[in-house]
Amino acid sequence: MNNISNKIDKPKKTATELVLMLKNEKGIKFNKMDEQEAINYLSCKNNYLRTASYRKNYEKYSDGPNKNKYINLEFVYLTELSTIDLELRSILLKMCIDVEHSLKVDLMNKIDHNKVEDGYKIVSDFLEQNNFVKSGIENKADSIFTGDLINYYFELCTVFKEDQVRTKIIRSDCPAWVLLEIISFGNLIKFYDFYNEAYSQNKLKKDILNPIRSLRNACAHNNCLLNCMKPRRTKTNPPSIISQYVASIPGVLKEERNKKLTCRPIFETVCLLYVYTKIVSKNVRKARINELKTFCNERLVKNSQYFLNNQLITTSFEFLKKIVNNIVDT
Repeated sequence: MNNISNKIDKPKKTATELVLMLKNEKGIKFNKMDEQEAINYLSCKNNYLRTASYRKNYEKYSDGPNKNKYINLEFVYLTELSTIDLELRSILLKMCIDVEHSLKVDLMNKIDHNKVEDGYKIVSDFLEQNNFVKSGIENKADSIFTGDLINYYFELCTVFKEDQVRTKIIRSDCPAWVLLEIISFGNLIKFYDFYNEAYSQNKLKKDILNPIRSLRNACAHNNCLLNCMKPRRTKTNPPSIISQYVASIPGVLKEERNKKLTCRPIFETVCLLYVYTKIVSKNVRKARINELKTFCNERLVKNSQYFLNNQLITTSFEFLKKIVNNIVDT
Protein backbone atom coordinates (compact mmCIF):
# COMPACT_ATOMS: atom_id res chain seq x y z
CA MET A 1 0.00 0.00 0.00
CA ASN A 2 1.35 3.42 -0.94
CA ASN A 3 2.01 5.87 1.86
CA ILE A 4 -0.35 8.84 1.74
CA SER A 5 1.27 12.14 2.67
CA ASN A 6 -1.24 14.74 1.49
CA LYS A 7 -1.16 16.53 4.84
CA ILE A 8 2.54 17.17 4.23
CA ASP A 9 2.50 17.62 0.45
CA LYS A 10 -0.71 19.65 0.22
CA PRO A 11 -1.14 21.65 3.44
CA LYS A 12 -3.87 24.23 3.92
CA LYS A 13 -3.08 27.53 2.20
CA THR A 14 -4.62 30.97 2.28
CA ALA A 15 -6.01 32.54 -0.89
CA THR A 16 -2.88 34.69 -1.09
CA GLU A 17 -0.62 31.64 -0.83
CA LEU A 18 -2.66 29.81 -3.46
CA VAL A 19 -2.35 32.67 -5.93
CA LEU A 20 1.42 32.78 -5.40
CA MET A 21 1.60 29.02 -5.93
CA LEU A 22 -0.40 29.25 -9.17
CA LYS A 23 1.90 31.99 -10.39
CA ASN A 24 5.28 30.62 -9.34
CA GLU A 25 4.79 26.85 -9.49
CA LYS A 26 2.09 26.42 -12.13
CA GLY A 27 3.01 29.28 -14.45
CA ILE A 28 -0.51 30.72 -14.44
CA LYS A 29 -0.60 34.39 -15.42
CA PHE A 30 -2.46 37.33 -13.89
CA ASN A 31 -2.44 39.88 -16.71
CA LYS A 32 -6.20 40.02 -17.38
CA MET A 33 -7.18 39.60 -13.73
CA ASP A 34 -4.57 40.85 -11.30
CA GLU A 35 -3.38 38.96 -8.24
CA GLN A 36 -5.48 40.92 -5.76
CA GLU A 37 -8.62 40.30 -7.81
CA ALA A 38 -7.73 36.61 -7.92
CA ILE A 39 -7.26 36.56 -4.14
CA ASN A 40 -10.68 38.16 -3.70
CA TYR A 41 -12.19 35.66 -6.15
CA LEU A 42 -10.81 32.66 -4.23
CA SER A 43 -11.84 34.21 -0.92
CA CYS A 44 -15.39 35.24 -1.79
CA LYS A 45 -16.64 33.70 -5.05
CA ASN A 46 -15.24 30.22 -5.59
CA ASN A 47 -12.83 27.80 -3.98
CA TYR A 48 -9.40 26.89 -5.28
CA LEU A 49 -10.05 23.22 -6.00
CA ARG A 50 -12.98 23.89 -8.33
CA THR A 51 -11.39 26.87 -10.06
CA ALA A 52 -8.02 25.24 -10.58
CA SER A 53 -9.59 22.02 -11.89
CA TYR A 54 -10.20 23.66 -15.28
CA ARG A 55 -6.44 23.85 -15.84
CA LYS A 56 -6.63 20.23 -17.03
CA ASN A 57 -7.86 21.63 -20.35
CA TYR A 58 -4.43 23.20 -20.89
CA GLU A 59 -1.07 21.74 -21.90
CA LYS A 60 2.19 22.08 -19.98
CA TYR A 61 5.70 22.75 -21.18
CA SER A 62 7.46 19.39 -21.51
CA ASP A 63 11.00 20.73 -21.10
CA GLY A 64 13.05 23.89 -20.71
CA PRO A 65 13.00 26.46 -17.90
CA ASN A 66 9.17 26.34 -17.72
CA LYS A 67 8.89 22.54 -17.63
CA ASN A 68 5.61 21.39 -16.02
CA LYS A 69 4.18 24.92 -16.09
CA TYR A 70 1.03 25.68 -18.06
CA ILE A 71 1.24 27.20 -21.52
CA ASN A 72 -0.54 30.55 -22.03
CA LEU A 73 -2.94 30.08 -19.15
CA GLU A 74 -4.43 33.19 -17.57
CA PHE A 75 -6.28 32.89 -14.25
CA VAL A 76 -9.28 34.65 -15.78
CA TYR A 77 -9.62 31.80 -18.29
CA LEU A 78 -10.25 29.45 -15.35
CA THR A 79 -12.88 31.75 -13.86
CA GLU A 80 -14.60 32.07 -17.23
CA LEU A 81 -14.77 28.30 -17.68
CA SER A 82 -16.16 27.98 -14.16
CA THR A 83 -18.92 30.51 -14.90
CA ILE A 84 -19.82 28.87 -18.21
CA ASP A 85 -19.94 25.49 -16.49
CA LEU A 86 -22.23 26.81 -13.75
CA GLU A 87 -24.75 28.23 -16.23
CA LEU A 88 -24.64 25.13 -18.42
CA ARG A 89 -25.26 22.85 -15.43
CA SER A 90 -28.29 24.90 -14.46
CA ILE A 91 -29.90 24.41 -17.88
CA LEU A 92 -28.95 20.75 -18.21
CA LEU A 93 -30.32 19.92 -14.76
CA LYS A 94 -33.72 21.31 -15.72
CA MET A 95 -33.62 19.27 -18.93
CA CYS A 96 -32.69 16.09 -17.05
CA ILE A 97 -35.62 16.62 -14.69
CA ASP A 98 -37.87 17.13 -17.72
CA VAL A 99 -36.73 13.76 -19.09
CA GLU A 100 -37.32 12.04 -15.74
CA HIS A 101 -40.85 13.47 -15.57
CA SER A 102 -41.55 12.56 -19.20
CA LEU A 103 -40.45 8.95 -18.65
CA LYS A 104 -42.98 8.70 -15.82
CA VAL A 105 -45.74 10.17 -17.98
CA ASP A 106 -44.89 7.84 -20.88
CA LEU A 107 -44.83 4.80 -18.62
CA MET A 108 -48.13 5.61 -16.93
CA ASN A 109 -49.75 6.25 -20.29
CA LYS A 110 -48.74 2.77 -21.40
CA ILE A 111 -50.00 1.19 -18.19
CA ASP A 112 -53.31 3.10 -18.39
CA HIS A 113 -53.94 1.71 -21.87
CA ASN A 114 -52.84 -1.84 -21.01
CA LYS A 115 -56.02 -3.84 -20.39
CA VAL A 116 -54.18 -6.81 -18.86
CA GLU A 117 -52.17 -4.75 -16.38
CA ASP A 118 -53.76 -3.34 -13.23
CA GLY A 119 -50.70 -1.33 -12.20
CA TYR A 120 -50.09 -3.51 -9.14
CA LYS A 121 -48.84 -6.77 -10.63
CA ILE A 122 -46.02 -5.15 -12.57
CA VAL A 123 -44.79 -3.49 -9.36
CA SER A 124 -44.99 -6.75 -7.41
CA ASP A 125 -43.02 -8.59 -10.09
CA PHE A 126 -40.46 -5.79 -10.34
CA LEU A 127 -39.80 -5.61 -6.60
CA GLU A 128 -39.64 -9.38 -6.30
CA GLN A 129 -36.82 -9.47 -8.85
CA ASN A 130 -35.02 -6.33 -7.61
CA ASN A 131 -34.34 -6.45 -3.88
CA PHE A 132 -32.04 -3.44 -4.10
CA VAL A 133 -35.04 -1.31 -5.13
CA LYS A 134 -36.89 -2.48 -2.03
CA SER A 135 -33.86 -1.53 0.04
CA GLY A 136 -33.94 1.95 -1.44
CA ILE A 137 -37.62 2.29 -0.50
CA GLU A 138 -36.95 1.00 3.01
CA ASN A 139 -34.30 3.67 3.49
CA LYS A 140 -36.85 6.36 2.63
CA ALA A 141 -39.55 5.16 5.03
CA ASP A 142 -38.84 8.01 7.45
CA SER A 143 -38.49 10.67 4.77
CA ILE A 144 -40.66 13.76 5.19
CA PHE A 145 -41.28 13.71 1.43
CA THR A 146 -42.06 10.04 0.73
CA GLY A 147 -42.56 8.45 4.16
CA ASP A 148 -46.36 8.76 4.23
CA LEU A 149 -46.72 7.05 0.85
CA ILE A 150 -44.35 4.26 1.81
CA ASN A 151 -46.09 3.62 5.12
CA TYR A 152 -49.49 3.53 3.40
CA TYR A 153 -48.63 1.22 0.49
CA PHE A 154 -46.12 -1.07 2.20
CA GLU A 155 -46.37 -3.18 5.33
CA LEU A 156 -43.23 -2.43 7.31
CA CYS A 157 -41.47 -3.79 10.35
CA THR A 158 -38.51 -2.64 12.42
CA VAL A 159 -35.50 -4.96 12.64
CA PHE A 160 -32.86 -4.71 15.37
CA LYS A 161 -29.52 -6.23 14.41
CA GLU A 162 -26.06 -5.64 15.86
CA ASP A 163 -26.93 -2.27 17.39
CA GLN A 164 -28.57 -1.16 14.15
CA VAL A 165 -32.23 -0.39 13.60
CA ARG A 166 -33.56 -0.99 10.09
CA THR A 167 -36.93 -0.76 8.40
CA LYS A 168 -37.88 -3.79 6.32
CA ILE A 169 -40.73 -4.32 3.86
CA ILE A 170 -42.88 -7.32 4.79
CA ARG A 171 -45.47 -6.94 2.06
CA SER A 172 -46.25 -4.46 -0.68
CA ASP A 173 -49.57 -3.37 -2.12
CA CYS A 174 -48.22 -0.55 -4.23
CA PRO A 175 -49.43 0.60 -7.67
CA ALA A 176 -47.15 1.87 -10.40
CA TRP A 177 -48.32 5.47 -10.05
CA VAL A 178 -47.12 5.50 -6.44
CA LEU A 179 -43.89 3.61 -7.08
CA LEU A 180 -42.88 6.25 -9.61
CA GLU A 181 -42.98 8.89 -6.88
CA ILE A 182 -40.76 7.08 -4.40
CA ILE A 183 -37.93 5.59 -6.46
CA SER A 184 -34.73 7.17 -7.69
CA PHE A 185 -34.07 8.14 -11.31
CA GLY A 186 -31.81 5.11 -11.66
CA ASN A 187 -34.51 2.75 -10.42
CA LEU A 188 -37.09 4.53 -12.57
CA ILE A 189 -34.98 3.60 -15.60
CA LYS A 190 -34.89 -0.01 -14.41
CA PHE A 191 -38.68 -0.06 -13.91
CA TYR A 192 -39.23 1.60 -17.30
CA ASP A 193 -37.06 -1.06 -18.92
CA PHE A 194 -38.72 -3.86 -16.92
CA TYR A 195 -42.24 -2.87 -17.97
CA ASN A 196 -41.39 -2.43 -21.63
CA GLU A 197 -39.60 -5.77 -21.71
CA ALA A 198 -42.52 -7.50 -20.00
CA TYR A 199 -45.04 -6.19 -22.52
CA SER A 200 -42.77 -5.96 -25.59
CA GLN A 201 -43.20 -2.19 -25.85
CA ASN A 202 -41.02 0.21 -27.78
CA LYS A 203 -38.58 1.90 -25.46
CA LEU A 204 -35.53 4.08 -25.11
CA LYS A 205 -32.56 1.88 -24.26
CA LYS A 206 -30.82 1.87 -20.90
CA ASP A 207 -27.46 2.66 -22.48
CA ILE A 208 -28.73 6.11 -23.47
CA LEU A 209 -30.88 6.71 -20.37
CA ASN A 210 -28.22 5.84 -17.79
CA PRO A 211 -25.86 8.56 -19.07
CA ILE A 212 -28.68 11.06 -18.48
CA ARG A 213 -29.04 9.79 -14.92
CA SER A 214 -25.29 10.25 -14.47
CA LEU A 215 -25.48 13.78 -15.89
CA ARG A 216 -28.43 14.66 -13.67
CA ASN A 217 -26.56 13.51 -10.58
CA ALA A 218 -23.49 15.52 -11.58
CA CYS A 219 -25.54 18.67 -12.16
CA ALA A 220 -27.62 18.21 -9.01
CA HIS A 221 -24.49 17.76 -6.90
CA ASN A 222 -22.87 20.76 -8.59
CA ASN A 223 -19.98 18.73 -10.00
CA CYS A 224 -17.85 20.39 -12.66
CA LEU A 225 -18.60 19.20 -16.20
CA LEU A 226 -16.08 21.10 -18.29
CA ASN A 227 -12.97 20.74 -16.15
CA CYS A 228 -11.51 18.12 -18.49
CA MET A 229 -12.74 18.03 -22.09
CA LYS A 230 -9.97 15.73 -23.31
CA PRO A 231 -10.97 12.49 -25.07
CA ARG A 232 -10.89 9.39 -22.88
CA ARG A 233 -10.94 6.45 -25.24
CA THR A 234 -10.81 3.82 -22.50
CA LYS A 235 -13.73 5.32 -20.58
CA THR A 236 -16.62 5.83 -22.99
CA ASN A 237 -17.91 3.73 -25.88
CA PRO A 238 -20.96 5.52 -27.34
CA PRO A 239 -23.94 3.38 -28.40
CA SER A 240 -24.37 3.17 -32.17
CA ILE A 241 -27.64 5.13 -32.06
CA ILE A 242 -25.84 8.12 -30.53
CA SER A 243 -22.98 7.91 -33.03
CA GLN A 244 -25.52 7.78 -35.86
CA TYR A 245 -27.42 10.73 -34.40
CA VAL A 246 -24.28 12.87 -34.31
CA ALA A 247 -23.20 11.64 -37.76
CA SER A 248 -26.46 12.98 -39.19
CA ILE A 249 -25.64 16.53 -38.08
CA PRO A 250 -24.19 18.72 -40.86
CA GLY A 251 -20.61 19.80 -40.32
CA VAL A 252 -19.64 17.11 -37.82
CA LEU A 253 -16.80 15.06 -39.27
CA LYS A 254 -16.12 11.44 -38.28
CA GLU A 255 -12.86 12.21 -36.47
CA GLU A 256 -14.52 15.04 -34.55
CA ARG A 257 -17.44 12.81 -33.60
CA ASN A 258 -15.18 10.01 -32.41
CA LYS A 259 -13.05 12.33 -30.29
CA LYS A 260 -15.79 14.36 -28.67
CA LEU A 261 -18.05 11.44 -27.80
CA THR A 262 -15.23 9.85 -25.80
CA CYS A 263 -15.34 12.80 -23.41
CA ARG A 264 -17.86 11.60 -20.85
CA PRO A 265 -19.63 14.90 -20.01
CA ILE A 266 -20.03 15.71 -23.72
CA PHE A 267 -21.31 12.20 -24.45
CA GLU A 268 -23.84 12.40 -21.61
CA THR A 269 -25.02 15.81 -22.82
CA VAL A 270 -25.54 14.45 -26.34
CA CYS A 271 -27.56 11.54 -24.93
CA LEU A 272 -29.73 14.05 -23.09
CA LEU A 273 -30.34 16.11 -26.22
CA TYR A 274 -31.19 13.02 -28.27
CA VAL A 275 -33.69 11.71 -25.71
CA TYR A 276 -35.09 15.16 -25.02
CA THR A 277 -36.44 15.51 -28.54
CA LYS A 278 -37.98 12.04 -28.38
CA ILE A 279 -39.94 12.17 -25.16
CA VAL A 280 -40.45 15.65 -23.68
CA SER A 281 -43.73 17.43 -24.45
CA LYS A 282 -43.66 20.08 -27.18
CA ASN A 283 -44.25 23.22 -25.11
CA VAL A 284 -41.66 22.36 -22.49
CA ARG A 285 -39.24 21.17 -25.15
CA LYS A 286 -39.49 24.34 -27.20
CA ALA A 287 -38.85 26.67 -24.26
CA ARG A 288 -35.93 24.69 -22.89
CA ILE A 289 -34.21 24.17 -26.23
CA ASN A 290 -34.52 27.88 -26.96
CA GLU A 291 -32.90 28.58 -23.59
CA LEU A 292 -30.03 26.23 -24.42
CA LYS A 293 -29.58 27.69 -27.91
CA THR A 294 -29.43 31.20 -26.48
CA PHE A 295 -26.79 30.07 -24.01
CA CYS A 296 -24.67 28.39 -26.70
CA ASN A 297 -24.84 31.31 -29.11
CA GLU A 298 -24.42 34.10 -26.57
CA ARG A 299 -22.99 33.28 -23.14
CA LEU A 300 -20.82 30.36 -24.25
CA VAL A 301 -18.99 32.52 -26.80
CA LYS A 302 -19.14 35.84 -24.96
CA ASN A 303 -15.41 35.76 -24.20
CA SER A 304 -14.35 33.37 -26.94
CA GLN A 305 -11.15 35.37 -27.47
CA TYR A 306 -9.86 33.87 -24.21
CA PHE A 307 -9.68 30.44 -25.82
CA LEU A 308 -8.47 31.20 -29.34
CA ASN A 309 -5.17 29.45 -28.68
CA ASN A 310 -6.73 26.40 -27.04
CA GLN A 311 -7.96 23.98 -29.68
CA LEU A 312 -9.43 21.57 -27.14
CA ILE A 313 -11.78 24.17 -25.69
CA THR A 314 -12.70 25.88 -28.96
CA THR A 315 -13.47 22.60 -30.75
CA SER A 316 -15.47 21.29 -27.78
CA PHE A 317 -17.58 24.44 -27.66
CA GLU A 318 -18.06 24.35 -31.44
CA PHE A 319 -19.13 20.71 -31.25
CA LEU A 320 -21.70 21.52 -28.59
CA LYS A 321 -23.00 24.45 -30.64
CA LYS A 322 -23.39 22.26 -33.73
CA ILE A 323 -25.42 19.69 -31.82
CA VAL A 324 -27.65 22.26 -30.13
CA ASN A 325 -28.20 24.48 -33.16
CA ASN A 326 -29.23 21.51 -35.29
CA ILE A 327 -31.97 20.39 -32.92
CA VAL A 328 -35.19 20.63 -34.90
CA ASP A 329 -38.22 21.25 -32.72
CA THR A 330 -41.10 19.42 -34.36
